[in-house]
Amino acid sequence: MPAPSSPVIALALCTDWPDPTISEIRYVEALRDQGATVRWAPWTADDQSVFRTADLVVLRGTWDYHRRLDAYCGWLRDLAVAGVRVANPVGLVEWNLDKAYLDELATGGIRTPGQAVLPLDRLALVALMDERGWQEAVVKPTAGASGHGVRLVARGDIDALWPEIAESVSPHRLLVQEFIGAVRTSGQISFIFFDGIFSHAAQLIPRAGEFRINSAFQPEKRAYIPAPGELAQASSVLEKLPERPLYARIDGIFDGPDFVLLEAEVNEPGLFLDLDPQAAMRFAAASLAWLAR
Repeated sequence: MPAPSSPVIALALCTDWPDPTISEIRYVEALRDQGATVRWAPWTADDQSVFRTADLVVLRGTWDYHRRLDAYCGWLRDLAVAGVRVANPVGLVEWNLDKAYLDELATGGIRTPGQAVLPLDRLALVALMDERGWQEAVVKPTAGASGHGVRLVARGDIDALWPEIAESVSPHRLLVQEFIGAVRTSGQISFIFFDGIFSHAAQLIPRAGEFRINSAFQPEKRAYIPAPGELAQASSVLEKLPERPLYARIDGIFDGPDFVLLEAEVNEPGLFLDLDPQAAMRFAAASLAWLAR
């Protein structure tokens, strides 16, 4: 079915951040410049007509989904049952909501940090670190956003920190990952793709004494021009996803020349549209082309 001549696109946000960010406003303006009507609302809004009457719902700021994961999945499925087009596709998003998907990508040949998904159990964490010989590990909930519950834990501190770890991870399972120290110096590289085509990349350098690069931890952010070999490695991750997304952010660390995948974000990632003056236009054009198919 062809897209309507003046499509209505609804951005799904959340109650704590009910308006588009400065970066996302660029996307809104680019869509409007290309003839679309753009609306937005929290995904939990009492009035769901903004989504039910849209030609396309784009998940852009649903950053509280991990606090109400079952409700969020139910909302996505309700949209799909109602015949509302969602970007990214609901099945792909649900696959991405639990970080255990990283094991599937690793099995498919993508390098990830050494990791394991565990029940929320202190003794299981102790046993894993002893088995792997890790003196430090990154722990986080298997479902989470904006760095929620992410921390670096020393083997000897587990007993003292366990109540805090359990509180921040619950009700989800525990993802434990090998700590790769290169993140402190080289930071994370995020590759942004629109409809399978590379758009731009960002480098995020953590603050002194920090390893986390989520916006809450105020990393240094800069545009990044990847070498062809670097881009090829990030692109290979995109090719392993179950479906082709409208937008994707492939996050990782370079351990020497090798790309180590940290996240393949297709739910609601920040897209750093402020780092490239043409990025919002490319995202808008890809969104309308997606809708036209």
